[in-house]
Amino acid sequence: MERPFSIRIAGIGGQGNLLAGYVLSEAFAISEKFVVQTQNYSEQVRGGPSYCDVLVSSEPILYPKAVLFDTLIIMHPSMTTHGKYVAVNGIIIYDSTNILDLPKDVKRITRRTIAIPASKLAVERFGNPMVSNMILLGAMVKSTAITDFEMLFTALKEEVNPKYYDMNLEAIKLGASLTDKVFKPRIQRKQKRTVGFE
Repeated sequence: MERPFSIRIAGIGGQGNLLAGYVLSEAFAISEKFVVQTQNYSEQVRGGPSYCDVLVSSEPILYPKAVLFDTLIIMHPSMTTHGKYVAVNGIIIYDSTNILDLPKDVKRITRRTIAIPASKLAVERFGNPMVSNMILLGAMVKSTAITDFEMLFTALKEEVNPKYYDMNLEAIKLGASLTDKVFKPRIQRKQKRTVGFE
């Protein structure tokens, strides 16, 4: 059995982590991959904990949830606790505007980390903090090569209001330009077999 490649985008309500998940999921669907997207959020419209999980595979996905994540995007300091769910040597991209460093226990799990001051750059470059999600998404796609940017741009066009498309597009491109690290993880991961269930 193959384990899907798993991605979590964690932030708080109003940061656009769910939108980033929609765009990424749509890009995978356009690429004719099997994809499952789920979300979790509190009753607060803004400010409450919120995260979006995306699973992608070249084969049908039999179970829609993950307990370990190959890639994690952290958008808010309160969500650094999600680092404990990252797979060994997984990839973490985080907004270093307010997250000055990752917890020590997370660093023991992986050193594949990329710090991007996304919120700061969103305000400086676009005058809009809401595109920090796309900056981080651009850095994630660049560092993982998990999907083609053209697919991502097509998905973006389908998911965002046309009047905000250009700004979000440029934010993705900016994020991609901010890292030279490319880890190229595999979409497929072999799952360990459990004795007695052959």
